Amino acid sequence: MLTKIAKKLSQHNSAPPVEELKKAAVLLALFNADDPELLYTLRSSKVSSHGGEVSFPGGMYEFSDESLEETALRESYEETGLRSEDVKILGTLDTTVSRFNVSVTPYVGVVPVDANFNSDSDEIDACFKVPLSFFLEDKRYRNDFIQRGEESFYMPAYKYDSFIIWGLTAMITVNFLNLTLDAGIDLQDKGR
Repeated sequence: MLTKIAKKLSQHNSAPPVEELKKAAVLLALFNADDPELLYTLRSSKVSSHGGEVSFPGGMYEFSDESLEETALRESYEETGLRSEDVKILGTLDTTVSRFNVSVTPYVGVVPVDANFNSDSDEIDACFKVPLSFFLEDKRYRNDFIQRGEESFYMPAYKYDSFIIWGLTAMITVNFLNLTLDAGIDLQDKGR
C-alpha cells in the first residue's frame, strides 16, 4: 500500500500555495504498518483557533522556516514530539484554502511503526492513529454540506472511537485517499 501511495504522490503535480494568503502546512504522518495508520491530534480547547477539533499536526508558516515542509515538520514536533528525522516525506497534496482564508499545504510522510509521539503540548489534548482501512470502508458519521462559490459538495465526517474527523481535516484525508489509493469517496453522496 505504501508503495502505491509513494508512486501516486511522485506522479502528482500538487496545486501550489495561494501566494496572497497566509500560509500553513500540516503533516499526514503515515505509520509504516501492514495496515498503515494516519496520526491525528485533538486540539486543546484552550488554544485560540480550532479548539476541541481533530486536526493533523501542523500550523502557520514562520519566517524562520526555510520551507512549508519545514513548517509541517517543526509544528509536528512541537505538537506531538514526532522528530523530523523519523519522517520520510513522500510528497504533497493539493494546497487547500481553509474557511479562515489560510493556504494549507499537506505533506505526506512515512514514519516507523515504533516512532515516538506524545500529547505533552499545551496545544494538544490527545494524539491518536486511525488505520487507512477504516476510511476506505467510507462509513460516514455524517455528511456536511459545503458551498464554496458556485461549487457545492458533501464532505464526509468520520467518527473513530470518540473522535470526530470533519471539516478541513476530513477534506485533506479524503483528497489523500482518492488521490493515492483510488478510494472513490464520492463528494456528491448526501445519503449516508
